[in-house]
Amino acid sequence: MGVKHKIRLGFTAIGILLFLSGIISSLELVRFNRTTHNLLERSQNCIERSKEMLDAVQEQNTALLLRITNRKLGVVYDSMLVKSNRDFEQALQSAGADFRDPSQLESIRTAARYYNSIVAQASDTTDITWFTDVYKTSYYNLTHAIKEFIVQIQQRTIDYTAQLERNAYRASMVGIIALGGGILLLLVFYFMLNSYFLDPVLRITRALKGYVDSRLPFAVNVATQDEINTLRENIAALVSAHKKMKQDGER
Repeated sequence: MGVKHKIRLGFTAIGILLFLSGIISSLELVRFNRTTHNLLERSQNCIERSKEMLDAVQEQNTALLLRITNRKLGVVYDSMLVKSNRDFEQALQSAGADFRDPSQLESIRTAARYYNSIVAQASDTTDITWFTDVYKTSYYNLTHAIKEFIVQIQQRTIDYTAQLERNAYRASMVGIIALGGGILLLLVFYFMLNSYFLDPVLRITRALKGYVDSRLPFAVNVATQDEINTLRENIAALVSAHKKMKQDGER
């Protein structure tokens, strides 16, 4: 293999290594960015749905309290109860669609079923004692379940953040490994270039200079069978021809 081909092969190998490492790093970073975006979007959606559930339960609580204390507007407050209950169910369904593990919402569904069964007991004769002794417990249980769900979202976000940190480290390691491999390959390529190209050329140059200046024998051996060896053979042949011409001239 000629020197030109060796140099071309060396630079081609380095270019391919850096290109592949760049592709891998880019893919890892794209996946990291997509995962981060999905995580933040799901967490934000779940928090918004939780807030909507809390608002709906609070609206039901207010409507029920006003219905008990002001029986004249019972029909109006009943419509508020229906609307707020519908809003709660929609928010709960949306949270189940956004959350990766809908089973985590089961505690809210259980508390909501119990809450609705208590609210269904309300009638025209319901008084404030029922509200404080019976209803309040179901209301607190439901709001507590929703708040616990928010805590779970936050904990899940923390866990995902740790995972994303590992992914970012893995993506950066690809680039570091590729850089280290490129440097190592450059060192090996430099060693080969120096051993099989520069050093033989320098030895040929010194031997030729020694012959020209001091008529020292031109004796250089190279370990390659490429253009460098061809150059040495041509110079050796030229030196031999020059010696022969000089000898013939002296005769």
